[in-house]
Amino acid sequence: MKRHLVFDLDGTLVHSLPGIAAALNLALEKLGLPTHPEHAVRFMIGRGAANLCAAAIGYADAAEAPADLLEEVHAGFRQEYPGTWQGDMTRVYPGIPILLSRLAAEGAKMAVLSNKPHDVTEPMVRSLFSTIPFAPVMGFSGKFPRKPDPAALRHIAAEWGVGVDELTLVGDSMHDARTAANAPCECLLVAWGYAKARDLVASGLPVFGSVEDLELALLD
Repeated sequence: MKRHLVFDLDGTLVHSLPGIAAALNLALEKLGLPTHPEHAVRFMIGRGAANLCAAAIGYADAAEAPADLLEEVHAGFRQEYPGTWQGDMTRVYPGIPILLSRLAAEGAKMAVLSNKPHDVTEPMVRSLFSTIPFAPVMGFSGKFPRKPDPAALRHIAAEWGVGVDELTLVGDSMHDARTAANAPCECLLVAWGYAKARDLVASGLPVFGSVEDLELALLD
């Protein structure tokens, strides 16, 4: 059984695309900028809010985008997202609550590590997973760099008093795969999230198409 588990959030535990897309498009609309359908926003998710906003205005990452414009979009997104993630706009994937409850019952230590802003990550996890003993819950706060930098992952290992190589990172993207490789630690990927299937396959890592299959791997 895997006893030290770190879970990504968006695309791994929750389907958060509707709330993210709504906040992003509200921010863009208020600035008179083109908006994007959900299926396009899906592939912008995973590298943090700043990179999400950069992609929305046509740049590969935040470092390439015009600073003033990016800050306007980013500020708008940060303002809107706390009000758009709630309700039906963010849903826990079917089967995930049962899986997490079983892991908790078996004594697994579990954490959440997301590139989502921490001031949304914390209340989201506490609201949607109120009975699951996630500790710590870490979104991006500036204290540690975003994934794929491994610093936050190493911090979790230190907090738990284990080597980073004893962790298993469960995610849905190549950002998670790279984080684990940089740590280094084991990584399991899920296929129901926001990455392109060909990228997951090309990673060479175990990819799980159902929560049931993931459960077998984690509880074995």
